[in-house]
Amino acid sequence: MAETRISELPRRGFHVVAHRLRLGLKRVWVNSGQLIQIPIAATAAYAFCVYVLDHPYPFLAAVASAVGIGPVVDRRLRRALEIGIGATFGVLVGEILVNLYGSGIWQLALTLIIGLVIGTILNSGGIFITQIAVQSVYVVVVPASATTMPFPRTLDALTGSVCAILLALLIPRDARKVPRRLAADMLQEVDIVLRMMKRALREADETMAGRALERARETQDIIDSWGSSLRISREAAKINARARRHAAEVTRLSRAHTFSDRAMRTMRVIARRVVGITELGVGKPVIADYVGSLADGAKKLEIALRRGTDRSLAEAALSEAAGTLDPRAKPDWDIHDESMVLLLRTVAVDLLQAAGLTRAEAQSRLPPLAEDADGDGGPVVE
Repeated sequence: MAETRISELPRRGFHVVAHRLRLGLKRVWVNSGQLIQIPIAATAAYAFCVYVLDHPYPFLAAVASAVGIGPVVDRRLRRALEIGIGATFGVLVGEILVNLYGSGIWQLALTLIIGLVIGTILNSGGIFITQIAVQSVYVVVVPASATTMPFPRTLDALTGSVCAILLALLIPRDARKVPRRLAADMLQEVDIVLRMMKRALREADETMAGRALERARETQDIIDSWGSSLRISREAAKINARARRHAAEVTRLSRAHTFSDRAMRTMRVIARRVVGITELGVGKPVIADYVGSLADGAKKLEIALRRGTDRSLAEAALSEAAGTLDPRAKPDWDIHDESMVLLLRTVAVDLLQAAGLTRAEAQSRLPPLAEDADGDGGPVVE
């Protein structure tokens, strides 16, 4: 058994690397617009300082604009404001202190302390405080170029910050676009993991069960990116009239995010149990069919989320799948089989809520569990 597992390590490693590469390429595609904006803003800010302000080496202009935009689509306006104001204020503090007592080792320590204290007083944001400290230290350590203008590096940082803020304000964004794509990516992962578990259960395939578990564990990055994109979209809806029209769909996507996350967390538990079941070498075709039905519903929900269309087909497919999840369907099932079906019921309820149903509506799609032994309790559902 140990030798078999060791021989499978290269293949498992290949699958992990391939999956991470695929997710990485998706991140590049999702953030491609942001990645293009960084060189544009940095070059524009640098050129403005060189040709208009006549600064020979406006390093801080390019830095402030690039950091203000950031390589990832992430709360663009607030980020640009915090970093821009923090960088500009940090440079200003540094230049004032350098003019007062010069530069040196003890001046560096004192400037850093003053910068951190001022930043903490003005704002509790970590980005803001860090930018004040870093930029003030840079001003103390790096000598200024010869220029006739007062506070030249403050002007450089201000120019770069303004470029980042203008891009955040002016470049149009569809508040639904990125959350839609990430929502579809997440439901695609749900579909794939469920299909892997279906095959593992049907064929008692221990290797496939392990791959399903690994893939389920790798989905947290998509969930986190989806949540971050939703925060950006909600912020955009507050400051952009065009984005405000999409606020209702953003709300629906936020609900889908919450319940997709819950479904995947339960699926990780199921995947671990599937690994244990396949190690026994016994197939579970009926439970595999249950899992496959949920995968079909997840696929339809993925299509609806990607296109931004009605989710009724997904709701119908998931409702049909949920209606079969009876833990007492087979008299020869043991407690492990029954608990597996109970976990699948939880996944079904979460996916139905991701499709737009309330919890009560989702639970009503499940077959009722057996009444208690005394017969005086009503049917219990997940």
